[in-house]
Amino acid sequence: MRVLAVCCLAALTAACSKTPQTPAAQTPAAQAPSAQAPAASKPAPAPATQTAAVSKVQYLLPFTSQAEEGAPDDPRIVRWTDGPCGATPFARVASIPLDDKSLLADYVVEFDPAGRELRRWGKPYEAEVLAVEGEWLRVRVNDLEGKPHELRVDLAGVIEPIADPAQAQTPAQALSERSKMIDCPKLPTFAESDYEQCYDVTDAAGAHRRLAYEGVCA
Repeated sequence: MRVLAVCCLAALTAACSKTPQTPAAQTPAAQAPSAQAPAASKPAPAPATQTAAVSKVQYLLPFTSQAEEGAPDDPRIVRWTDGPCGATPFARVASIPLDDKSLLADYVVEFDPAGRELRRWGKPYEAEVLAVEGEWLRVRVNDLEGKPHELRVDLAGVIEPIADPAQAQTPAQALSERSKMIDCPKLPTFAESDYEQCYDVTDAAGAHRRLAYEGVCA
């Protein structure tokens, strides 16, 4: 059984009136430059790397949690929502938590024909899988208002936002809807799951790959 299986899909909006509700990721305001110029003998500080900038971006996303609703155990949890399967916590994170003691991501596992796990991605709770792009997984997650937003996540949990899908003329179809369902091997990641589903999928490069992940709550 899933740990506190909860429904109500995901988010990229702010949690309260103090946080603007927008699908864009939120970054801290840049500090104003010092009024005093550095001494000529001192080199100017090196510009921040793209990785450092990305690490400061935070997203409000749903996960399963081992904390009870309303418990102050995890300061990342800023709001709980009700769904047909229970309460879902929305937490502010800079990346997808992997093997976290409190926030539990949904996992997507790629496996080989022999049933061995090759790689594993974490994604927001019940986010729809849209595509596999190399070592990136593309997903769609709903915000607190039920509006869909698309993300890419990599094996380390790094998140990349994608243009608002509401602007697309035709919403992307879920990968499961255009893939062949196959029998699931015994995968360690889903050893205690009753919701595992496996598919023979075609990735963005046209290659056939095998994925396993849990179905959404209904």
